[in-house]
Amino acid sequence: MNTQTLQTPERRLISLAQAMAILACALALAVRFLNLGAAPLSDAEARWALQSLALANSSHSSGQLIIGPQPAYIILTSWLFQIFGATNFLARFWPALAGWLLILLPFLFQRQLSRPVALIAAFGLALDPGLVTVSRQAGSPMMALAFSLLALGAWNTRKHWLAGVLAGLALLSGPAVVQGALGFGVAWFAYRLVSDNSKPALSDLDIDGGEASQPVTTGATPRSARDPKMREMIVAMVLTILVVGTSFFHYPQGLAAWTQSLATYLEGWTNPSGTNPFTLIAALGIFQPLALIFAIICILRWLVRQNDGSENIQNMIWVLAFWLFASLIFTLFYPARQVADLVWVLVPLWGLAAIELSHFLPAGKPNIVSLLQAILVFILAALFWNTLISTSQLAPAEGTSPVTIRLILLLGIVLLGSLTAVLIGLGWNWETSRNGLVWGITLTCLVYSISIMWGAALLRPNQPGELWGAPPGTGQVDLLVSTIEEMSNRQTGLPQFIKIQSTVDNPALRWALRTFPETHFVSNLPGEDMPAVLITNQDQTSPALTASYRGQDFTWRVWPGWTSALPDNFIDWLTFREAPVINEQIILWVRSDLFSGAAQEGQK
Repeated sequence: MNTQTLQTPERRLISLAQAMAILACALALAVRFLNLGAAPLSDAEARWALQSLALANSSHSSGQLIIGPQPAYIILTSWLFQIFGATNFLARFWPALAGWLLILLPFLFQRQLSRPVALIAAFGLALDPGLVTVSRQAGSPMMALAFSLLALGAWNTRKHWLAGVLAGLALLSGPAVVQGALGFGVAWFAYRLVSDNSKPALSDLDIDGGEASQPVTTGATPRSARDPKMREMIVAMVLTILVVGTSFFHYPQGLAAWTQSLATYLEGWTNPSGTNPFTLIAALGIFQPLALIFAIICILRWLVRQNDGSENIQNMIWVLAFWLFASLIFTLFYPARQVADLVWVLVPLWGLAAIELSHFLPAGKPNIVSLLQAILVFILAALFWNTLISTSQLAPAEGTSPVTIRLILLLGIVLLGSLTAVLIGLGWNWETSRNGLVWGITLTCLVYSISIMWGAALLRPNQPGELWGAPPGTGQVDLLVSTIEEMSNRQTGLPQFIKIQSTVDNPALRWALRTFPETHFVSNLPGEDMPAVLITNQDQTSPALTASYRGQDFTWRVWPGWTSALPDNFIDWLTFREAPVINEQIILWVRSDLFSGAAQEGQK
C-alpha cells in the first residue's frame, strides 16, 4: 500500500522587514513614553494643561470656560484628567502618542518609497532628537503634524473614513496645522507646476500593497466632492470636528476656538517671538547631521541625474524637495517662530535621507573590507569627539591658542580618515571604499543622534541649552513642592492641606500647586492674615516677612543667557551643554511657628 507523507512547508512567522518595522515602532514607543511625567511642566506646557484641567473640573456653566486654539489637545486631555486625574504624564500623553503614530507614515507610502526606504525613514523618525523631544511636550505642534500627515497616508491607502477622522483631529490641533498646510500646499503646487504632465501624480497612484518597483501608469483624475469616497471622508471629518471639538456637544465654544486657529496664526506675523532664525538653522545641523548630510546628497544627485531610479521615487524626490524648502522658508520667516516648528521640516528631510541611504544597503553578504573601514571610521570619529572635549582642558604653550591646537588635532584626524578611504579605493575598488565610508558615517551619526536625543528629551528636558523647548525652562519645581508637602505634614498631618498664598502667578506654578486646594493667588502681600506658606518674588522681601517667616529661595525659571544664535563658547555647549543662563528665583516663606524649634521656644 502506497502511503503519502504530507509535508507542510515551513513558514516564517514574520519576515525580516516586518521584524525591523516592529523594532522601529518599539523604539519610538520607548523613547517617547519612558519617564514621560518625570520633568515638571514649563510655562508653555502648563498653559494648555491648565485649560484641560479647568475643563475636567468644571462645576459651572460651559459658557464661563475658555478653550484656546488647540481644542483637540485641550478636550482629549481633559477626558484623561476626568478618568485618571491630572498628572504630568497625562498632560503629555496625546503629543507623545501622536509622535509615536507618526512612525507609521513611511509605511503608508511604501508603494511610492519602496520597502527599504520606508524602513530607513521609520527608524529616522523614531529616533530623531527633534521629533522625540517635541513629542514629549504638552501642547506641542506634534499633534498637528502627525494627524495631518497620517490623514494623507490614510487617503493614499484608500482608508477614507480613517483619513476623515485624522483630518478632523488635525484641523482641531491649532495654528501649527496652518503653517504645515501652507508649506505642503506650496510644495504640491510647485511640483504640479514644473513636473511633466505625463507623470502620474502621487494622489493618483493605486495603492494595493504591491512592490514599488512595478511602474504605476493609472491615469485616474482627482476626485471631486461628489465622489462617494470623498463624501465619506468629509462626513467623517465633520463628525470628528463636532464630537471632539465640542466634547460630545457639551462645550460649543470648542468650535469657536477651532475657527480662531487661522487668526492666531496670522497674529504671529505681527508678534515676534524673539527666536533667532539662525538658531533654527544651527539646530538642524547640530541635532540632525545624518538626515541633513544625506538629504543634501540626494537632492544633488537628483539635480544631476533626474532619470536615475524608478518613476515613483523620482516623483517622491520632487515632492519632498519642494516640501523641505517651502517648510523651511515658512518657518524661518515666520516672526513667531519656535525651534519646535522645525518638525515640519524634519519629515521631508528624513524622507530624502532615507532615499539616499537606501542606495548603500548591501545587496547580499556585506563586504568585509567595507565593514572594517566602517569600524575604523567610527573609531576615528570617537577619537575626534574625545579630542574635541580634551583639548579645551589643555594648557597651551606660549603664543599658541587653544583653538589652534584643537583645529590642528581635529584636522589630522579628518585627514587620516580621508587617506584611509583613498587607500582602500586604490587597493580594492571605489565602491568598496564608498560603502565603508558611508556605513561608518551613518553609524557615527546614529550614535551621536541617540546621545543628544537622550540628553534633550530625558536628561535635560525644557532647558534652554537644548534649544527645542519654548523658554523659559523649568527650575527647582519638584523641590519646592516636596518642601511644601513636608510643611503641610507638620501642620495638618496631611501632605496637601496647608494654606498657601502666592504673589507669584504663572502657569507653571499654578500647575505645580494644583493638588493643594487651599492655594490662593493674590496681588499684594497679606496684611494681618498670616498664611502658613507664602510665595513671593525675590524682590518682595520686607522686614515684616523676615520677622514672622523663614524663607528659602528656589530657582523657578531658567532663561537663555545669550543673544546670538548659539552660546559664545560653542565647544563647551556642544560637548557638555554648558551655557550661560539667567535664573529667575522665587522665595518660599514658611511661618516660623511651624518649625519645632520655634514652637518649643514659644512654649518656654
